[in-house]
Amino acid sequence: MKRTFFAAAAIAVALLVTGCANVQKASEADSEHAKVFSPIADKAVLYIYRDESFGSAIKMPVSVDGVMVGETGPKSFLELAVTPGHHTIMSHTETNPTLDIDTEAGKAYYVWQEVKMGMWAARSLLHRMSDSEGQSGVRKSELLQTMAPAMRMNAAVATPVRETEAPAPAAAEPVAATQTASAPAPVAQPAAAVEAAPATAAVPAAESEGDSAPVAQPAAGGIAALDDRIGKPMFDAAQDVASRHQCERLLRVRSVSGDDARFYSACPGTSTPIEIACHGAACSEAAPQG
Repeated sequence: MKRTFFAAAAIAVALLVTGCANVQKASEADSEHAKVFSPIADKAVLYIYRDESFGSAIKMPVSVDGVMVGETGPKSFLELAVTPGHHTIMSHTETNPTLDIDTEAGKAYYVWQEVKMGMWAARSLLHRMSDSEGQSGVRKSELLQTMAPAMRMNAAVATPVRETEAPAPAAAEPVAATQTASAPAPVAQPAAAVEAAPATAAVPAAESEGDSAPVAQPAAGGIAALDDRIGKPMFDAAQDVASRHQCERLLRVRSVSGDDARFYSACPGTSTPIEIACHGAACSEAAPQG
């Protein structure tokens, strides 16, 4: 048993100090612009950074208020535009640490994601840092692309531009008048024909609503801890199976159908993930996919 423990620990250390995680980096120009630390009038700017090389082979997913915002690697950072108010940040590693933070519009906040060695997988801690410490850590790192479109900085900065263009509809009124004058036929349509138009338009709307339902379903490969379809008893049982086989407790979803679900998790020392099948809270190792 001791030999197994020390062997697993040696593998964990090797993963933490070797290799380099493949993360989605932003352009060099965007990275340099982020390091100007420009405020946004109606939003708070949140910087989450890893300025260490330790754990370079490990990607560490990060969520804000349950929304996945990105996966960090060595010497990288996320720049997020968030609404003023209370937010909860989670680092999805072996112990899933969280940090609660209250933000104000026009201000910036800095959170250091510290990498730690865990029992079977990497761990992490989240620390609120001062402006000077945070900016120093961000400057040592490279900007990552965020997975959350609503928190992207370019979307937040573009909002005032659209507001200043509000007078544009007034300029469009003469065009509408000209079109009406040149095409009198629609004006002369009977009332019954006009009333029929909304009914015809309602059909695409209903189809659109039906088409949008599958989009709301979480995609395969998503993080199980963020999937609302998975209950805690099933999630805990699946994590226990991964731990017994010395694999990461960061589970990803293959499929979910009612009480049945299938997960997979990376295992140190092998490129083949463990497959875990569950029916309710009864989970066991399953045959590899493919």
